[in-house]
Amino acid sequence: MRTPIAARPAALFVVFAAALAAIAWASPAPNRVTDRELYERTAAQIVVPDCSDLQCFRVLVPWVLGRLPGPSTVRWKAYAVAANAAAAAMVFALCLTFGVSRRCAALASALSAFGFGSLYTLHDSFTSDPLMYAIGPFATDALLGGRTAAAAAVGIVGVTAKEFAAAPLYAFAAFCALERRWRDALIAFASGNAAFLVWALLTIALMLGFHYMYGWNGNGSADFAHGAALALWLRDQSARGIAFAMFNEFGALYLLAPVGLLFAPDALRRLVLVSVPIAAVFCYVQQPDRALWNFHYLVTPLAALVLARSAPVLAWTVVGLFAVGNLRVGAQLPIAGAARVAIALSMVCAGAAIVLALTDARRGAVAARQAIGVRS
Repeated sequence: MRTPIAARPAALFVVFAAALAAIAWASPAPNRVTDRELYERTAAQIVVPDCSDLQCFRVLVPWVLGRLPGPSTVRWKAYAVAANAAAAAMVFALCLTFGVSRRCAALASALSAFGFGSLYTLHDSFTSDPLMYAIGPFATDALLGGRTAAAAAVGIVGVTAKEFAAAPLYAFAAFCALERRWRDALIAFASGNAAFLVWALLTIALMLGFHYMYGWNGNGSADFAHGAALALWLRDQSARGIAFAMFNEFGALYLLAPVGLLFAPDALRRLVLVSVPIAAVFCYVQQPDRALWNFHYLVTPLAALVLARSAPVLAWTVVGLFAVGNLRVGAQLPIAGAARVAIALSMVCAGAAIVLALTDARRGAVAARQAIGVRS
């Protein structure tokens, strides 16, 4: 008896949560300054007067986790595990909504679960990012399925954790405009504006009531005229550091995803198109190597569309190698040698999957032309 489609994401969530929990337990504590102290103060005090950091305004996650029992590290790591497992399970559901095969959906969800962004937040869990990774696929799936109220509610609440929560609403508005579905576009745009208004009101209230401010010198995200966070990131990184950071973000997916556009359903292809300028904005106001993983729910399905056209053993080998590489560059496990080999092999195997997918597509096109010739 086949497992009902509605039950499959729940089963995947359990599997991914168990695997991610083991990785989170093994991941060492960051050996650099993080936002942990600020988030813990926000969790304990609710309001931190005179706070002068961008993270001061991202209050939802510390407010919620601060009300739960247990050691701080355990609470935050458990949150990161649950949110990333939910994000991967939601990618599976989103892929089914796009109309791709269950095999492709499973591959995409695994790539999301064990990608750089997911595993890095198991290493440094004091961040709102895992929640954003889950909101992206959930809101997009809800919007495509006509559940606009649910997507709007998640976006409106989610912006109190991080600004990205409004992005899927605006992306869907542009998507509907491309299809000339003006009513749906207007509703999605209004929902995005509602989320933006909530974020703006929270920001103004904290600034006026408790003297919050942006850390202009230390972060720069709000300093749009001088390059925002992108300018600071480029200034502080070497060319080699920039190249490695950007490569680590998607690794083998950089090869697979562009080819996946050839096989993508129209809905996925159009969502990618309208999300490019939104992604560019987030790369400007945040670190690009962190901002791009917010869009994993579009990138991993594209990569999976290519892998699904090759033999299962090759497809899952790529996923496994991709995951091993990210255990090092994401979760920071001390497996540098094995990770380098895994990353190199993942690129080679991804290249082989691309060749097989394109060859299969070419054969299919030839067979289709011959069939048309026979019928005529």
